[in-house]
Amino acid sequence: MPTGRRELTWLACDALAASGRKPSIASVREWTIVNHGRKQGSDTDTQADINAWYGVLLAMKQENHAVAGLPEEIAALARQLWLRATDAATDGLATQRIAVDAELTKAQLATTAADQATTVALERVDAISHELDVARESIRRLEEALSIAHASAQAADVRHALQIEARDERLATMAREATKKDAEQTARVAEFDGLRKHALLQIEEARAESREWKNTCERAAATHQTALTVERQAIATARAELAGASGRLSGVEEALSLSQHRNAALEQIVEQLREQSAADTPSPLPRKPGVVRASKTMAFRRRKP
Repeated sequence: MPTGRRELTWLACDALAASGRKPSIASVREWTIVNHGRKQGSDTDTQADINAWYGVLLAMKQENHAVAGLPEEIAALARQLWLRATDAATDGLATQRIAVDAELTKAQLATTAADQATTVALERVDAISHELDVARESIRRLEEALSIAHASAQAADVRHALQIEARDERLATMAREATKKDAEQTARVAEFDGLRKHALLQIEEARAESREWKNTCERAAATHQTALTVERQAIATARAELAGASGRLSGVEEALSLSQHRNAALEQIVEQLREQSAADTPSPLPRKPGVVRASKTMAFRRRKP
């Protein structure tokens, strides 16, 4: 069964020559792909195999010419032998070709199954690669998140340490201030106790002075009350005298009012007489008006109380 590169190439050359086509690299490739589903070797190796096939064909032609130099009977027997050998080789070649075709079909089926399995495997590999890429991306993101969380945790630790240090400092300051305030409070309590005792002494002294002043005030109030009673009696007497004087003053004022009315009437009469005498006789030296009235009214001027 021809499975090698050269055997497969020579089968293609024989088939192409039988169909009247000249074997070439392109035709051999086409035949092997169509009939066997594969190609073997590079273009150089295929061309070398084609050249070797042509060499065998040339040797067969040379053998035919050599047979031609023999006697006719021997040459005829040789040609018949060659034809029979060729037919037998052709039949064997056909049998081998059928077997090769069956093997190739089986190989093609296996290759197709393998290709399908390979495709499935490749798809699975692609899916696994995708899942692996997704997992790697997730791991990368988790690592980044972990790094950020670690940095945040470190920053939080530093911040908490600073806060704890500041809190301890505040607590120490508060403790010092509390101790200082306790000492100040103790001093204030002692001072307050001294002040309280001093205040109690001052209160006692003030109470004693208050009792003394109360007695003094009571004596002064009694004396003042006595003087006030005497003063009130004097005021009552003065009021009675004032009432009498007021009555007398009212009578004097009425008499004065009547006198003023009479003086006014007399002044009018005097003025009339003056006017008449001025009209009858030459007027003497002028006198200041109001002198007579003033001399008359001066005696009736009210005395101030």
